[in-house]
Amino acid sequence: MSVNELDLIFAPELQLAVVLWIGACLGSFANVLIARLPEDMSVITPRSRCPKCERRIAWYENIPIASYCILRGRCAGCKSSIPIRYLIVEILMAALAGGLWLKLGLSWQTLAWLLLNTGLLAIIFLDIDHWWVPDKITYPCTAIAIGAAFLPGGIGPIHALWGLLPALLVYIVAKVFEKLMRKEGLGFGDIKLLILLGLLLGTENGLALLFLAAVQGTIIGGLVIVLGGHEQQKDEKVQTENDDDFVPHPRAIPFGPFLILGAWQVFFLPDFFATIPQKITLFLLQTFL
Repeated sequence: MSVNELDLIFAPELQLAVVLWIGACLGSFANVLIARLPEDMSVITPRSRCPKCERRIAWYENIPIASYCILRGRCAGCKSSIPIRYLIVEILMAALAGGLWLKLGLSWQTLAWLLLNTGLLAIIFLDIDHWWVPDKITYPCTAIAIGAAFLPGGIGPIHALWGLLPALLVYIVAKVFEKLMRKEGLGFGDIKLLILLGLLLGTENGLALLFLAAVQGTIIGGLVIVLGGHEQQKDEKVQTENDDDFVPHPRAIPFGPFLILGAWQVFFLPDFFATIPQKITLFLLQTFL
């Protein structure tokens, strides 16, 4: 049965409900990635357990979104608090899935983006917590992005290859900065992430998301400086893919989440966000020339 035939058989309301449910389930898996990858644990086995009492979580206690609400955010065994992030990630992934359905309907591109957004959502929280964009996520997602370029509705292999240009530009700038300042300006994990996003969105959208990420990152970074910096212990080391531990500056913020946010903005609302750089450039030209 083809995707188009499914559109004829199932009502739109049922399609949306199923897609939202799949999104919530994928959000649950994103939570597994966020919790287990930093511990170098398998994301398949063992089954989920309470980190406090080590009690195995029953299947009916692990229903996305619903179980958290029914249990009121507490373990059914020891009653210890369950971080609300678990609920937030599941809701966000369900919302992303719903947005994909509204934009793409039932299609192979929707399937590809569902898988990709699961990884991207996990990267956001891993980068916030650990300053880490793991290859275990970016490499499979890059393979999916390459495949998506060939699928119906994809941007095509030529545009996907041109989408590597923003990553190349950033890599050159980062290397020049490193030579001049004698310190790393941007982690290679961010470059790999930008390669992934460029393969998905192409050159123009890749440049637009880079612009949006830089602007929004600068704004949030400025707020962090004004507020005195984030809490990062001086002796706390941060995991990297090459095990070269480093301690981020107390006023530094990870760039990966802003790259992903920019990608979502130009993908879901291209008429507004993807045209912002062009509008600003045109405004500056009209103002000063």
